Amino acid sequence: MENKQDILKQLADSDMEVVKSAIEQIKQEGDISIASELLDILLRSQDTTVITNITSLLSDVKDSDFKTILMDKLINATSESGKANLLRICWESAIDFSEYLDVFVDMLLNEDFITALEASTVIENLGGKIPEEKIHIAIKRLQTNSDENKNFLLEDTLLHLEELLHHDDEEEDENDDHHHHDHHCGCDGH
Repeated sequence: MENKQDILKQLADSDMEVVKSAIEQIKQEGDISIASELLDILLRSQDTTVITNITSLLSDVKDSDFKTILMDKLINATSESGKANLLRICWESAIDFSEYLDVFVDMLLNEDFITALEASTVIENLGGKIPEEKIHIAIKRLQTNSDENKNFLLEDTLLHLEELLHHDDEEEDENDDHHHHDHHCGCDGH
């Protein structure tokens, strides 16, 4: 990418057209090296337009190296709003962040409400196979922590994790009775 600084400047521009063309350029060149700098902007920025643009741009990145860069920034982030911005990318992204379940649980338990909300959304959108043992650990941690301000978040996340465990069991059962249609819903087997 010949002029990374120019592109970063354009992304912070107040003119949406300038921002859009910068985003298009990054998408076309698919240069992952700029992602790290974009994440830094997200960690610092208070500008909702810039945050929205960069978030939607980075949510489209499918490069597996990006996952490592993003999680590294997230784990080391010091600003609450910055963490919330990065978590938003995690749940909007097509990349599977399931292996980081414990990190998201940490954030749900230890960060401010907005960050916790984003972390719970990430957990509810995890699509990959998470080892049962990891889910059990997460459930235990959520059950042993209570925070009045976050109670409903913790409860929702617990329900979701329990469903994940239950879902795995169901998938095994489904293979046995997948083709039976003897329930009474009045659909005549259609």
